[in-house]
Amino acid sequence: MRLAPETKVFMYMLTMSGKPDVQADTMWQERYHIEPRRLIGRLVHRGLVHQLPEGFTLTPKGQAALADIADWLWIHEYYLPDVIDFTRLRRHPWQPKRTGYPLLHDCLVQAAARNQDDPAYLAVILRHQLRLEYDTQHDEAAICTLMALIDQDLDLRGPIEGATFSYQTTWAKMTQFEKSMLKSLLSRLDWTLADFEMHFSAWLDTQPRRPRLFTRFELMTIVMYELANNVGALTRLYAGAAARTCPAQPMVGEKLMS
Repeated sequence: MRLAPETKVFMYMLTMSGKPDVQADTMWQERYHIEPRRLIGRLVHRGLVHQLPEGFTLTPKGQAALADIADWLWIHEYYLPDVIDFTRLRRHPWQPKRTGYPLLHDCLVQAAARNQDDPAYLAVILRHQLRLEYDTQHDEAAICTLMALIDQDLDLRGPIEGATFSYQTTWAKMTQFEKSMLKSLLSRLDWTLADFEMHFSAWLDTQPRRPRLFTRFELMTIVMYELANNVGALTRLYAGAAARTCPAQPMVGEKLMS
């Protein structure tokens, strides 16, 4: 029997995940347009799933139908609309079989390249890529993606209002997620903070630059201050960058005297 990938994933989660509330998860309706109770009835009727007092189990017929479930679970676990989803990644007979990490990673890299001019969505894609690389122990790839994400989150595009801009009010900061990931990756890679600073500097040197608020040295310094929770130093650094970008305008009297 041919089953849609989302049906296979639902069958697996219903019978193999060990979670009693699988049916109640609103994800099935929101993401896949599946109505769990109705689908369970069809699966039982077709002999794919057997209901027990304590839950559901696969029949031999159901087990055979899930022979390729690992491929679809990757897509379900790292789902991102229009980037990693069953519609976009449904295989066709003429396509080579590509699954798992290589397929998902390529999809994310390509999506990042397509969305360079959309900073908010690019950050979403980079976080997704970082999670995939971190979960699968691709630590060197993960640290490079983390560098790109930090660079992206500290990249203020467009003018700023020097009178009101500050470390406390701007969104252009390292997030707690980034700081936590950096600490964990430093441990995994057996790097010191100085090692990261050296690699980050080399990575920044490879990136095309344009006029922006923070210099490369300031970007690296922000990371060091953030990990040390040095809010005072960060406040001064942000203020200095704003003053350099938006120098104070002289008073009217000063203009007349000059």
